[in-house]
Amino acid sequence: MWDLKCGNHMCSQVCHPQPCQPCPRLPQLVRCCPCGQTPLSQLLELGSSSRKTCMDPVPSCGKVCGKPLPCGSLDFIHTCEKLCHEGDCGPCSRTSVISCRCSFRTKELPCTNLKSEADATFMCDKRCNKKRLCGRHKCNEICCVDKEHKCPLICGRKLRCGLHRCEEPCHRGNCQTCWQASFDELTCHCGASVIYPPVPCGTRPPECTQTCARVHECDHPVYHSCHSEDKCPPCTFLTQKWCMGKHELRSNIPCHLVDISCGLPCSATLPCGMHRCQRLCHKGECLVDEVCKQPCTISRADCGHPCMAPCHLSSPCPVTACKAKIELQCECGRRKEIMICSEASSTYRRIAAISMASKITDMQLGDSVEISKLITKKEIHQARLECDEECSALERRKRLAEAFHISDDSDPFNVRSSGSKFSDSLKEDARKDLKFVSDIEKEMEALVEAVNKGKNSKKSHCFPPMNRDHRRIIHDLAQVYGLESVSYDSEPKRNVVVTAVRGKSICPPTTLTGVLEKEIQSRPPPPIPHHRHQTDKNLGSSNLQKIAKEPVIDYFDVQD
Repeated sequence: MWDLKCGNHMCSQVCHPQPCQPCPRLPQLVRCCPCGQTPLSQLLELGSSSRKTCMDPVPSCGKVCGKPLPCGSLDFIHTCEKLCHEGDCGPCSRTSVISCRCSFRTKELPCTNLKSEADATFMCDKRCNKKRLCGRHKCNEICCVDKEHKCPLICGRKLRCGLHRCEEPCHRGNCQTCWQASFDELTCHCGASVIYPPVPCGTRPPECTQTCARVHECDHPVYHSCHSEDKCPPCTFLTQKWCMGKHELRSNIPCHLVDISCGLPCSATLPCGMHRCQRLCHKGECLVDEVCKQPCTISRADCGHPCMAPCHLSSPCPVTACKAKIELQCECGRRKEIMICSEASSTYRRIAAISMASKITDMQLGDSVEISKLITKKEIHQARLECDEECSALERRKRLAEAFHISDDSDPFNVRSSGSKFSDSLKEDARKDLKFVSDIEKEMEALVEAVNKGKNSKKSHCFPPMNRDHRRIIHDLAQVYGLESVSYDSEPKRNVVVTAVRGKSICPPTTLTGVLEKEIQSRPPPPIPHHRHQTDKNLGSSNLQKIAKEPVIDYFDVQD
């Protein structure tokens, strides 16, 4: 800073080569008061003393200064509140609202604390959540004012060569090709094909048309070409191999397949020594849980049926009720019923006890009784059904047929058809679809005639899949015709197969459709309704009583 020509003040400009400007306080240069609102010419007219040197004070106009201060905001600028004066304006006594750098938050401070422009802003604690230009990372800067959000990180992703990583700043899109190269020859595995240097990094070995010359596990012919992979393709040569369970030698098996299942049951003896493995041909041990859970096949001492409890070879069979199903029949063989063995045995014990009590009563009266048959093990567990009145009637008819020397073909006493009675439930189901019942009867009649006239002792017929109600009708009709009926498959393809047996199957004398038609024909016709005119007002009380006493007929109430 150099002294000005006046010798009283210093140059306030930045260093410059030109001569300094004259002193700005010279009387000829100062034209206004310090605040700049009033010219000095007006002040001199009002009696103010004139200035002669730069050291003389500039006259004040006496008004409020009003110069803008550095505090405040764009909308409300603070001004100096002092009277017109020389020098710098004093500190502001008001407060200013300042914003953070990103303009997210504001706060209020006294203007005396805002000494510079740096004090007019502050940094908040908000982190920027915008994506950077790379599209992979977030900005995450505090009180961010950046608009481009360039990513300062290194990309670091693997290049296409698979050996090096991208060293450029994090970016969008694919990385550039690896710039490194090799100056060694690149050959295939056998060396027949060569790529000469320079070889760009990541270049795959050249393709070769020669047959693979590597050492293989098997001695089968090699059909694949030379390759750069570490492992050769699996051998597909067809050969013979044993299945996992050593059940059979399978042919046309590719060489690379090791574990082959023949699909047959394993049938290996389990550690219990009683059962065999029921799993299909498999690898490894037969028992997964190392415990056999198959039902015990040891015969019970009382009934002879298998124990059926879980395998317990190391301990005796538990005492449980036998759940096996047995067929009971009466002495004449007409009645048959399926029951559980334990229930049938308890029923026979009750009958045997009653018979034993009657025999003891006879012994008390002095009669001799043979009780050996009542207490044998075989008789105790041989349960039977009791014959009913229909069995007795059938026996009487047979005796009459034998007494009159009547052959089986004529059957005048209706011996065969005595048991061919249509149940009420069967009639009720048949009324819903008479045509279906008629077709089923025709098929069963043809089946019975074919087995009685043909050479085979059995013949079967398979009905198409049908609903449950139709299958029930077929099962009930099969019992009437003496046919064996079994349902196969699952819904909705479940069907019924009936089998006729020579000597057992026979057609009933009357069909179910014939019985239902006779019942319909035997019904009385509905009465003719009496039409009465509204003009007939002479009906007596006697006619009303007759009409009231007439019974109401329900023509849909069919009793079989």
